[in-house]
Amino acid sequence: MSAELWADVARKMNGHAYMEGVERPVDRVRATGEIFTPTALVAGMPAALPLERFAPGKTILDPACGDGQFLVAAKWVKILHYGLSEEAALRDIYGVDIMRDNVDLCRRRLGGGTIVMGNVLDPKAILEGQTEQDIDYMRRLFADESSDRFHAGDGRRRRLERDAARAGFVPLTLGI
Repeated sequence: MSAELWADVARKMNGHAYMEGVERPVDRVRATGEIFTPTALVAGMPAALPLERFAPGKTILDPACGDGQFLVAAKWVKILHYGLSEEAALRDIYGVDIMRDNVDLCRRRLGGGTIVMGNVLDPKAILEGQTEQDIDYMRRLFADESSDRFHAGDGRRRRLERDAARAGFVPLTLGI
């Protein structure tokens, strides 16, 4: 992808209120492991992926989306490179986070998409602040349809990646 396109993506990302008004107490950061990635770093990371991963109809899933920084980048690649409308780009975007305020901030920044409060490491867990819709989405996204089991426990990351790939999801968070 051209440097010009990534510069355009970074400019669009900067217009989406990254971390605007967000204060995170040290004890919360320690408890949740929250890391908010600066725009310049995010704009470069997806460039390492094949461009086809962002193609129309390819789903982007960020299992720890925070305020949506990676998802905003994916949205703008879909719009700027592939010419999708914002609505069409957002149909391909999914995010999950354990914190209600992050989910709400991510939805505002993206202007839509399927952003859910839940824990991908323990999808069956009910979190304080989780809505019935969040719980339903977590069950639909991460339940093993052949049983009443959810994908958690030993090997959960491999199962999540396998199931996401089988469902056509492209995991955007790069495990760094």
